[in-house]
Amino acid sequence: MIKTIERVKTFYKAGLMITLAIFLIALFYDMHNLDSGRKRYLSEHYIAKGVEETGAINLVASILYDYRAFDTLGEATVILATAAILSFMVPIRKAFLYRNDFTIIVNQAIKCLLPYLAVLGAYLIVFGHLSPGGSFVGGVVISIIPILMTIAYGVGISEYKFKPEKEKLVESIGSIGFLLLGLIGVATGAGFLTSGQGSIGLGYPGELGSAGFIPYLNVLIGIKVGAGLAIIFNSLMKEK
Repeated sequence: MIKTIERVKTFYKAGLMITLAIFLIALFYDMHNLDSGRKRYLSEHYIAKGVEETGAINLVASILYDYRAFDTLGEATVILATAAILSFMVPIRKAFLYRNDFTIIVNQAIKCLLPYLAVLGAYLIVFGHLSPGGSFVGGVVISIIPILMTIAYGVGISEYKFKPEKEKLVESIGSIGFLLLGLIGVATGAGFLTSGQGSIGLGYPGELGSAGFIPYLNVLIGIKVGAGLAIIFNSLMKEK
């Protein structure tokens, strides 16, 4: 009886994997065979009109936070959901990393590196619409600060410096702020998460205060990604 149940489970899992594989193959096939003229039109439009319509010098930022900002919201939601699930799953687990076996050179190097990471992360986020970088990259750099502290000194020290409750609050502020800015676009008739179509505060391309909602969306997503990745990492570095 037990062997029969195990076989059923095995066939069930294999069936799921095969079904998923077929679905992905069909999806990628359809994507590959999309109208090439339409794909070319979109790319040419982004390059030719991106700065004019969004005010962002960084065309990647204009796509992520204006033309396809709804997709970015979905990506951010994945991080939010993962962090929330893990934080609820391991609320009272003890730290997996107990000891600090690094030499004094490593410890001092980490201490010296943290402020530079903070400045670099902030720069990438704030100037994401003007230069290469952006909120996701900047958020990852910011998250390295508590992650390094966890690796070097343990989860306890890291969570003492960066309270999990405050990290969750910051992540929630980033998510809610992102949605509220999207609703402002709807209220002005420009559309959800769009400012370029309504010419909302586009300013002069190349200036820090240009590109409408994009700089603010950069900041919100940056702090959300940074807090979310820190929560996920510390949650995974705990044991039952």
